[in-house]
Amino acid sequence: MAVPIWKDHFSNLGAVASIEFRIRVNSTTIYQGKAVRAASSGNLYVRINDICADYMAQKAPAVPNVTPSQMTFPVSFTVQKYSGGSWTTVETVSFNDDWSYDPSFDPSLLGHSFPITGRVDLRQTVFQTMNAAGSVSVAAKYGTTNRSISRTTATTSDGTAFQNGLIHAGAAYVTFPCPTYEVYSSKTLTQFTIGTSVYKVTTKCPRYVLYYRNPFGGYDHLLIEGNARKRRSVTRDTFVADYDNTAQRREEWNYQNENTETWELHTGLLTDEESARMPYLLESTEVYFCDLVNASVIIPAVIATDSVDIQSFKSNGRRMNDYSFEVRIAQKEYRR
Repeated sequence: MAVPIWKDHFSNLGAVASIEFRIRVNSTTIYQGKAVRAASSGNLYVRINDICADYMAQKAPAVPNVTPSQMTFPVSFTVQKYSGGSWTTVETVSFNDDWSYDPSFDPSLLGHSFPITGRVDLRQTVFQTMNAAGSVSVAAKYGTTNRSISRTTATTSDGTAFQNGLIHAGAAYVTFPCPTYEVYSSKTLTQFTIGTSVYKVTTKCPRYVLYYRNPFGGYDHLLIEGNARKRRSVTRDTFVADYDNTAQRREEWNYQNENTETWELHTGLLTDEESARMPYLLESTEVYFCDLVNASVIIPAVIATDSVDIQSFKSNGRRMNDYSFEVRIAQKEYRR
């Protein structure tokens, strides 16, 4: 079982006061430095999970136009120490890109995808992280008619930040474009299953969807089935200049405006199980916003809400839960 990346892992470099060590992925050295023992005696230990986490995070580029190297999880890191004029291997550790803080969870066995509701609009494309490349059989339903659809997992980027993130997330990912498979035998798509995830198709009514990286290293989505409100805020940069008060002239100049676009989003009613998965989205560091009027455009965004109360049916006065939160578009607009 691979080690989750959040879990501290200490490599034993032996009973030495200090020593050079390095960490490698295949034949590439990702870190090299000198470790010094804190205690006066005993073995020297170094904690390596933070170093390995930095390497795994850097494989997903901040620049949208950059295609990252393909990464297969778990990633194996080899720890070596320098003694006697040569490098010797201390151990090899496999880490999963798992920030769930659940010691019993192994994404390589249990999968990466756990959508909050699993509801899908007919205009959207579903992305699901897979453990291995190859073909995936999607079980689709068109009313009472069943259809098996073969989808090949993708392993290359289309150049967008979202697709680059998908490549970073696992060995491969599968896409299921609902518009392509909307109708079969004169019937409309109502449900489909990819692996263990069941997606139920709604009517073409909700307008917005959020894609996000969950704590298990995979990508899911949440269809916004409640109300949505758009706000734009403006921060004005100005300066005051000398002026001649014998004529009507400009004293204060507005030389630049910084515009921020924020959405207040409301979920539909959620069951207790769906409600318990809301932190997967709210705590995500990689969120993307999509307006289904133009479903091919997926925009980087940031969750702007700091906290919400995760309720159950019982604690919420025996009513189903819904949540409201803010999403801010990650790129500001400047007008000069």
